[in-house]
Order: sequence, then C-alpha cells, then structure tokens
Amino acid sequence: MKQIGLHQYLLIEFKKNKFIISALLLFIGIILNCLYVLQGRLPQGQEWQMIFASIPFINTLLISIMMSVLASKCIDMENKGNMWNTLPTLYSRTKLYISKLMFGFVHIILFCILQTILLLYFSVKILPESDFPLFYLVFTILSEIIFGMIIFQLQCLLSLRFQSQFAALSIAFGGTLAGIFLAFISKFSLTPWSVLFSLSTVSMDFDSATRQILLSWNKINIPAVLIGLIYFFVTMIIGFKVFNTPETKNFTFIHSTAKRKSIHTILPAELIKLKYNPVWIPFILIPVISASIGIINFLGNQYVLSFNWDDLWTQESLFLGMFFLSPLIAILASLLFRMEHQGNNWNIVLTANSRFKILKDKWLTTAALSMICILWIAIIYIISGKLLGIPGNIPSIFFLRIFTSLICIISIAGFQCMLSLIIRSFAIPVGLAFLGNIFGLLLNLKGLFYATPFSMLIYSMGSTNIKGELNIPLTILSCLFYICITFGIGMLYLNKVDIKTGR
Repeated sequence: MKQIGLHQYLLIEFKKNKFIISALLLFIGIILNCLYVLQGRLPQGQEWQMIFASIPFINTLLISIMMSVLASKCIDMENKGNMWNTLPTLYSRTKLYISKLMFGFVHIILFCILQTILLLYFSVKILPESDFPLFYLVFTILSEIIFGMIIFQLQCLLSLRFQSQFAALSIAFGGTLAGIFLAFISKFSLTPWSVLFSLSTVSMDFDSATRQILLSWNKINIPAVLIGLIYFFVTMIIGFKVFNTPETKNFTFIHSTAKRKSIHTILPAELIKLKYNPVWIPFILIPVISASIGIINFLGNQYVLSFNWDDLWTQESLFLGMFFLSPLIAILASLLFRMEHQGNNWNIVLTANSRFKILKDKWLTTAALSMICILWIAIIYIISGKLLGIPGNIPSIFFLRIFTSLICIISIAGFQCMLSLIIRSFAIPVGLAFLGNIFGLLLNLKGLFYATPFSMLIYSMGSTNIKGELNIPLTILSCLFYICITFGIGMLYLNKVDIKTGR
C-alpha cells in the first residue's frame, strides 16, 4: 500500500477537526486575552511590566483550556468504535501521532502570532513613546509554545485513556486550577499547568507602606526553563510510546468484570446514564480546590484583606465563579448528549420519547447536578469561616446571591444543552463556555451583567464584592428570557432539523 506524506496526514487532521471552527475559537480567545490584559489603568512608567505580568495568568487559563479542548476534539474521533485498531492498518502510527502534534503546534503558533500583532499594534497606537520589550516578548512566546504543547500532549494521553472525554476535560480544568494555586506557593512548576507561571518575565511585590504593587523585569529562570523542557519531552516520549503500542487498549486500567446490577431502576433515564460515571468527582473536587486557594490567599494577605466574611467569600469563590463553573456545566451537558450523537441513537431515542421530554430531562439533569457546585462552595464557606473564627454574622445578601446563582445555573444549563444538541463535538461547547465566561467577566466590568448567562452568574455570585449591587428582579427576568430562548431553539431544532446520525 502506498504511504501518504506527513503533510497529507496534517491536512487530514485539519479536515477532520474543521479548522475554520477551531481558528474562530482561537481568534475569539486572543481578543479576550488582549481585552483582559489591556483593561484597567496601566501604571505610568510601568505599562509594559503590567501587561507582561498579566499575560501568564490569563494565558495559563486560555492556553490550557484551548489546547485541552483541541486535543480532546483531535483524539475523540478516533475513539469511535474500533477506529484506533483500524487506523494503523492504513497509516503509520508514528506519522499519525506527529500529525496530531503538528495540529496542536499550528494552533499555538497562530495564537502567539495574533497576540504579537495585537501587542505591536498597542505599542504603536497607545504607547508610542515607550520602549517595546522585544526580548521579553520573544521569551514569552517561546514559553507559551512550550507550555501549549505540554498541555496538548498531556491532554492527548488523557483523552486516549478516558474515552468519554468527561474525565479528561475535568482533569484539565482541575489541573489548571491546581496549577494556578501551586504557582502562588512555589516559583517552580510543580505541575505541567504551572509552567507558564514559572517562566513569567515580571515579578510583583506589594509595598505595605505605600500599598502599591512594585513591578520589575525578571532574569531568565534557567531551572524553570529546564523543568518546562523536561515536561515537554517526557509527555512527547510517552505519547510516542502509547501511540505505537500494538493495541491502544493496553493503555487502560483493568476494569472490573463483575456483573452490574440490572438497569431496571426507578432512576430517570438521564441519571441511569451517569450511574456508573464518576460525574460527581469534579463537581465536588473543583470547589474544594477553589476554596483552598482562597483560604490560603485570605490568610496570607491579611495586610491587604480584612478578616471578615466579605473578603473570605471573594477569595474562596473567585476562581470557581469567574472561570470554571460554566465550563463544568458545559462538560456535563456534552456528556448527556454524547450517547445520542453516536451511531443511530438519535433515531432510536426520537421514536421512543417525545422531543420535549428528551430536552427537558437533559436540561433539568444538567441544572440539578450543576447546582451541587454552588451549594457545596456555600457549605465550605460557612464551615471554613466558623473554623477560622471570623467574627460577626454571615452577610444576609450571601443567601440571596446563592439563590440567584442557582437560577443563573439553570439558564446556563439550558444554553449549554442547546449547544450540545446542535454541535456534535464533545469539546467545542466546552471551549465556548470557557470563552463565554471570560467575555462575561469583561461585560461585568462594563456593567452589562445581563447580556449573557455567563456574565449573570459572575454578577450573582459576587466573587469580587459580596455586598455589591444585586439587582434580583433584572437577574431573574434575564435568566427566564435565556431559558425560554434556548429551550425554544432546542425544540425548534429537534422538530425542524433532520438530525445527522453516525460519524
């Protein structure tokens, strides 16, 4: 059989994964990146230091999630049926893996190019009199490329191991959150998700006397560079080994062969699907990680924060509310629609159930399980505050915020169910949820909290100021509007569109 060239493998990857869609997501991501980096007032004389100090934080989030979603999407197609065992009879395993790495490499390169163009434009139009830090830009780009490929290679392995992709993407979110947390503890990258932080070009010190942040350029951290390269080569070597294993199923843990109980149960159909899936783990673990980061930061920054219930909530809920809760809801929604998108399952399901019941059950299941996060972080907040001995009573507005946040979760669940119904990919709705969260954060800064379900959740949780404004009637009306719109679009799609089956 005639072997095809490596460039043809790469073209196949781009065709399979619909490059236009991923490029559009990438472009949206870089726009949100620059809006975040450039928002707010830059300190005079230290404009570039502030910009480059912001880049590692926002790009640890953006690049990590972007590359995780791309890797999940890239691997997920081969997880269908016996595809992994069929492909090696047609293509070289090594070239197959290299083509996937090149697919990820092209995306991270495009991300860096777009970021560079926008920073250069900013240099010419906004800061024409300042010296552009070309050296630090080049070093930052190289750091982002290494970091992006580490995450992509690692996520390829996770996506191969966990074929449902739910666990793989949940680990990606948990790892990103843990990486940010550990970056505040150690200057070295204790996890792959901490690499970009450890290579930051700017150091930040707080002057307690003047209550100002002092910024300065860092020298290249050689040990951090070496650790990053070790992560890069180790994940690459393991990837080559796994992809060249004669049977891909060798890269799985031994599953129990014990007979499961009968599926005849009083549980609703959507919960039966999740019965043997550890779906609860990320919904319990990620709030714990978020709260742990907040508690450590709360106790370690008492010269800035006050020892009260208000500041404790802002620290504990910050990462969960602003970055991770909405993508978690998206992962769950994608998981619930995954079975229907396989084979001819839509034909079977639609002949056995009403369209309204199908969409309603998936929406309510997504919303109900997602509410665990809010209720769990609220319980952690109350218990930790009592254990820390924080004086006074819990602010009464806290309970109103929890109530409105639960309503916002229902609207986000409806939105994500609509996306997962229309978009057959598991990963793309998750990526859209993360970008929607970043966009929602920016909308809140402009006072447009009602513009999207994501911005309403951030607004309702009050992760930056628990005693800030809370317009309950407008929030509830906006949520009801989005619930009706998204559910209506979903029903219209089910009734009017001939759903494609098989892939």
